[in-house]
Amino acid sequence: MDVQTILFYLFSAVLLFAALRVITARNPVHSALYLVLAF
Repeated sequence: MDVQTILFYLFSAVLLFAALRVITARNPVHSALYLVLAF
């Protein structure tokens, strides 16, 4: 595996985590912060 593939999978995992946290966060401020992380 090259570096580009590893970075792709790393960033996609972070994006999926942030997207799930946007939906499941109870605090709207935390949800907004995860939304910023998703973009």
